[in-house]
Formats: sequence, structure tokens, C-alpha cells
Amino acid sequence: MRAVRSALAALVAALLLTVSATAPAVAAPAASRAVRGGPEVTAIEVAPGVRLRAEVHAPAGPGPHPLVVMPAPFPYPAAHQDPAARRLAAAGYVVVGYRPRGLPGSGGAFGMAGPRDVADASAVISWALARTPADARRVGLYGTAYGAGIGLLTASEDRRVRAVAALGGWVDLLDGLYGGGTRRRAHPLFRAAARPGAVRPDPEVRRALREYAEHPDPTPAFRSFARARSPITRLDRLNAHAPAVLLAHTWSATVESPNRNGRYFSRLRTAKRLEYRRDDHAAQAPPASAERWFDRHLRGGPGGPGTEPPVFLEARGRPPGHPGEHYDDLWATASANHVPPLEPRTGPDPVIHPGPDPHGPQHADDPSPGHGSAALWWTSPDPRPRRLRGIPALRTRVTPSAAEGTLVARLYDLAPTGTATLVTHAPYSFAHRAPGTPFEASFDLFATVYDLPAGHRLALLVTGTDPLYVARNPPGATLTLHSAATGLALPVR
Repeated sequence: MRAVRSALAALVAALLLTVSATAPAVAAPAASRAVRGGPEVTAIEVAPGVRLRAEVHAPAGPGPHPLVVMPAPFPYPAAHQDPAARRLAAAGYVVVGYRPRGLPGSGGAFGMAGPRDVADASAVISWALARTPADARRVGLYGTAYGAGIGLLTASEDRRVRAVAALGGWVDLLDGLYGGGTRRRAHPLFRAAARPGAVRPDPEVRRALREYAEHPDPTPAFRSFARARSPITRLDRLNAHAPAVLLAHTWSATVESPNRNGRYFSRLRTAKRLEYRRDDHAAQAPPASAERWFDRHLRGGPGGPGTEPPVFLEARGRPPGHPGEHYDDLWATASANHVPPLEPRTGPDPVIHPGPDPHGPQHADDPSPGHGSAALWWTSPDPRPRRLRGIPALRTRVTPSAAEGTLVARLYDLAPTGTATLVTHAPYSFAHRAPGTPFEASFDLFATVYDLPAGHRLALLVTGTDPLYVARNPPGATLTLHSAATGLALPVR
């Protein structure tokens, strides 16, 4: 029992490490060309009475130069992209970085990448083409987080955009907020927008924030709000305009699952590249990655992204600096399914007592099996290394004591020393079930690329609460999981 408690404690402790953000590394600016002075700070009028703060970086020489427009990220500081802007300007691009409406320094109300924000990005492009030595035939959009979403949406509407670098954005806002039928607590965009004084939200955003806080399921009005701000709903237009699209993400990002991003990427019918790296949100790609993408598609440069397979993946669990892997598609990474036998460590049919929904980065006070806060299974130590590549699938049988509830499944690499490392996870919520009646629950975990060393176990931990999600378990409810019906299908290469 003591060994099991230690393993569970290690598993929960490992999860806490995975939700902390890692500050992104920033490359030093290139010095291939002299930049004409420092950036010029100006205000761009995008609508009557609405001016956006902007910084213009112009390279030396008469031009025309390729243009890169950079909507600022949020909730990151406006200066977050300054090193990338300087690097691009030094490489010969006109760069116009601006703060979208409602953010500090700019007028208007915060629309959360709504139609006005898309129109604003096009207005900034027009302003730059009229007032800088920029080439109208070579226009790119570069965005991180909030700016990435605006970039993809704008490229779907504005045919002048020929290349997009979207780092850590979203493609489906509804999936990012309610995926797996489970409301997110820690979505950075909504959390920051709801923080007093952070932005000036417009009435539509205020209503959406209120509905999101009050309803476990999206209302029809909220669905409409999310669709209007989701690049996946405009994919046909993007394909028709055919800009080159770079998507860069990390495995631990909380904005959106790699499963949805992979489906979006697979449906792109244009020059494209998908990158997944270690670490957390907005640590996706060095500025050099986006610069190579623009060099390839705005300047016709040789080599770099576009000449190699379009999917680049860094494996989780490997030390930094380990070379990544290239594939033709995110779903072409696995060659077989591995279904390991699972040994129940908390009884054949563990009963989970979810307890109170956590409001901070902690789990139940005592995560031991006797507390009933989790169900645990693990595999035997694997004599051979396993290369997990793709989407693990979980099936189980659940007997709920209430009509609705939430499960959160986490898959761990458990070393012989007891150290646990998160491999992937996913939430699953249900409603309208008959209390006391078992039902089959099958759902996908988030896609992962992970190398399991020989001699390690895989551990499956299932709980009813998690600090990232708003659980639907009523007070006092229980969830019985049946070990005989619980299994994992693991994509391996």
C-alpha cells in the first residue's frame, strides 16, 4: 500500500509540473542588413475614432520590401514580439507591429478576434502599403497567441496575405473552451479577458464571458460567438486564397488540443507546415523559424521549411537539443497499435469520490487509494523502449451515482525510481445518464510524441477533478470504474 501511495503522490506531483508555463527563449536579432534607425511609433486609424498603437521597423534601402504585419499577443506584454520584429527588419522586411483594439495603448473595445479585429488587420496592411516601402505582392502576417488567431482569420478574408506564421494560436475556439464536453478553467484568453482592468471588452465579449462562467455547456449564442472567431470555420476561404501557413505549438499548451490542430492542418490545401515542440504555450518556435518561412514564401529563398516534410515534432521526454522528427502528416506518425495489459492498483472496480472542485493548482489533500480521489492502473515494466506517436485511445465502463459527471485521464511514464512524467491527458464529461446504470466511455487522449525507455511502466491515473477544468460532478457523487472493461490503445512506431 505504501508503494502505491508513493506512486500516486509522484503522479500527482508530476502533473503540477506540467501546468507551469515556461518562458520562451528569444533569439538575438540578425545583422544581415542595416535597419533604418529605430522603430517609429505611430497611431493607425482603422475606423472613425479608433486608433491603434503601432511600431514600424523599416530596413535600409529604397525597397520595395516584403511586408510583415504583427498583431500583438495577449495577455503577453506588447514588447513580446519586438525581438522578432527587429530580426525581420534586419533581414530586409518592413515590419508593422500593432496592438489590437482594446489593448493598452490602442483605442476601441476588445473584440476577442471578432470581425472588427479582422477588418483592423486588413486596414493596417493597407496603411503600410500606402506609407512604407512595402511590396503589395509580398504580404505576411506573424502572430503569437492572440495575434496568431487574428492572423489566420485575416488570411481567410484578405487575398493580399501570401504567408502566415501562427505561433500558439487556436483554430477552434469552441474546442479550446469546451473540448471533451468539459469547460476549461485556465484558458489564457478568457482568463485574461475576464481580469479587471486587463482590457476594455465590447458588449459581445462581456456577454460571452458571462455565459461561459455560468453554463457548463455552450449556449447557442456562445456557439455563434465562438464560430465567428474560429479559423476552422473559414478553412474553405483560406484554401481558396492559398497563403502559405506555418502553425507552431507545444505539447503542453492549454489553448487547444493537438488533435484539433492536426485535423485543421490535414485539411489545409496550400503550402503548410506544422511544428510541435516541448514546453508550454508561446514557447513554440524561435523567430528564426518564422523568418525562414517568410524567406521561403515571400522572397522565394531556397531551403528551410517547405523543402522538407511538412510536420516537425520534438519528442516529449527527450533532453533539450535532441533533434526533432519529420513526417508528411501528423496522423502518419504511428505504424501500429500497442494494447498493453493494465494491472489495477486501486481495486478491480475503483470508486472515485471527486470531492470539491479545485480552484487552484492542487488536487485532493490525500491522493492515496484509501481517499478515493483517483483510480490507478499500470503496465508491467516494458523490456523494450516504446515510441508513442499519435493519439492514445481510452475505453472504460463507468457507473455514475449522478446523471452527469467528469473524468480526467492522465497517462504517465513511471520510472523504476518512482519518478512520474506526464505523457498526455484529456478530460471527458457526460450528462443525461441514468444514475446507477453503467455505460461505456470511449475517448481520445491528446496526441503526443513520447519515447518510453525500456524498463519503465505506463501508469493510467483517472480522477474526477483537475485544476485545468470545471468538473461536472455534483457534491457527494461517485464514479465507479470497471477494470475489466478498461483498456488503452497506444499508437507506436
